[in-house]
Amino acid sequence: MKITIITPTFNSEKTILRNLESVNNQSYKNIEHLFIDNKSSDLTLQIIEENSKKPHRIISEKDRGISDAFNKGIQLASGEIIGILNSDDLFYSSKTLDLVANAFNDDSLDFVYGDIFFDDPILGSNRRKPLECPITKAMPFNHPAFFVRKRFYDHLGLYDLSYKHAMDFELISRMYTSPTKYYLKGQSIHNEPLTIMHAGGVSWKYELNSLDEIKRILIKKNFYDTSAKKALLKRKLRIHLRDLLQKLKLTFLIKAWRYFKWR
Repeated sequence: MKITIITPTFNSEKTILRNLESVNNQSYKNIEHLFIDNKSSDLTLQIIEENSKKPHRIISEKDRGISDAFNKGIQLASGEIIGILNSDDLFYSSKTLDLVANAFNDDSLDFVYGDIFFDDPILGSNRRKPLECPITKAMPFNHPAFFVRKRFYDHLGLYDLSYKHAMDFELISRMYTSPTKYYLKGQSIHNEPLTIMHAGGVSWKYELNSLDEIKRILIKKNFYDTSAKKALLKRKLRIHLRDLLQKLKLTFLIKAWRYFKWR
């Protein structure tokens, strides 16, 4: 089966090489790599053309945000399986897509998901398992380690362009509210992390904005109950506390907390 990897890019010259090398190094052979570029003005496109060793395609045109880039890639994908690998992320090992493909040998599966390795040398790196929790508590899956059959999007639709930060949460919330929840089937992969996610990316810089969008989504989907309100409040308090500890140069406390949370 063919696996399509979608990588949105915009002036990504500092990170794109390690991203595409992690795809180049995959032992799984049947890969298509789509780069959806938002008219980069640096060396991003040149680096891709000079270093990509897998069948690839570059679409470079103005988009309406990362959700739009995701959607363009999904619509262009010729693979049966689709994964999204942002330009500052990479696959954990050369065997990642072998693990994904082996899981999808079960024809009944619509999606597979796994752990990420969160790389943060300042505040502490750690392996993060998917929470697999109720949608009212948090995002159940790690989006960078989430792979789907193309039919998954046929059932649920594409990403909602009105969300700039929590578009993945909104998509998954649809899975919990639509009739597809009765037959969409997923499975976890815990052999090893599937992807490496680096601290400092867009999703981590705008965490509070993301929480505001999550609140909108929960209200819209009628999930904004007492449990959801408490969970959002706790997450906001953690972000503010983390930022305060950083300012006070007490980062060792953040590292310790992360160690005990994710061990």
